[in-house]
Amino acid sequence: MSFLKKTGKALADVIPGLGHFTFDPTAGKIFVTSGTGVIGYRVAVSLLEAGYKDVRVGIWKGDRQGQDSSFGQQVADVLEAKGAEVLEFDWSDESDYAAALKDVKTVFCSLPHFENWSEAFPSFLQECKRVKVEHFVKISFLRPTHSFKGVADVARQYRENVPFVSFHGTCDDLLEQAKNNSRISYTILCCSHLMSTPLLTQGNILRQEHKYITASYGMGVNYVSPNDVADASVVVLLNQRPHRNKIYNLTGPGPIKDSQVAALLSQRYGTEIEHIQLGYHEYAASVKKRGLPEWQVRDSAAFERMKASGIDELASSYTDDLKLLIGKEPETFKDYLSNKSAMRPGLTFP
Repeated sequence: MSFLKKTGKALADVIPGLGHFTFDPTAGKIFVTSGTGVIGYRVAVSLLEAGYKDVRVGIWKGDRQGQDSSFGQQVADVLEAKGAEVLEFDWSDESDYAAALKDVKTVFCSLPHFENWSEAFPSFLQECKRVKVEHFVKISFLRPTHSFKGVADVARQYRENVPFVSFHGTCDDLLEQAKNNSRISYTILCCSHLMSTPLLTQGNILRQEHKYITASYGMGVNYVSPNDVADASVVVLLNQRPHRNKIYNLTGPGPIKDSQVAALLSQRYGTEIEHIQLGYHEYAASVKKRGLPEWQVRDSAAFERMKASGIDELASSYTDDLKLLIGKEPETFKDYLSNKSAMRPGLTFP
């Protein structure tokens, strides 16, 4: 039974921003690139439960560090039961692109953290142009815009200091330019730190050692709920016209310290989660000790250094874009941990 049937709610009750329009008939077949991803899964489920059935979802069934090997198949089973067309999709294999994009008019793209990303996205975008995709919605990190100049400065600092953010910025540049030599319009949803990220990157440590390790030096962090980001994504996918060729910066309800996150985790799961505060180099060494590749160690440590700078505590780091899109206040970290309705199958924390 779906979440909507269980609660007796309409999707517009869950995402108030959906209550002001009917589905855009020009959206056509929507391809969701990463159905096993935190946001991709939520978007696919919401589209299907909203009654939009022309949805194709890419699922990568390869090995994932620290996860059940059947996870990809579990996700595929849930989505197929809801009416999705599911196919295997590997960002690193360009031969998957043509089948994934066949007859697709709209792409929803949430890029996972993987090696050689700088080669994959341009190739995928080129294939989108070739098959005449018309609209492309992409998840990114905070990006400079004219609307919120404070966020523009914050976004520039992240792009200059975090390789992962720099990569996303380059991909966004390419997407913005696509309208010059193709029919592709875009909507870019630029997010601050996802509340799910520490749970995913430290899942085994949380479960096995009951520790939450950071290097944010007690500074507040701009965490945004992936549930809210998915809701915003559904809004711009199903009502494309007013959001074409626009960029939105989606931020959380306000800064929250990682020590507070650890306390919320302890409260939610009924076991004491110890907050371990490390210095930058110690943190990098601890990430490397988990067996993660060097490029991922570098990105994780760079994000912690930016958090430690206090930049996320600035009032100018926050925008009203999310509230304007979804029609409700951003979800708090406490509410995010309690919101089980959109969780992917087979995953629990800690």
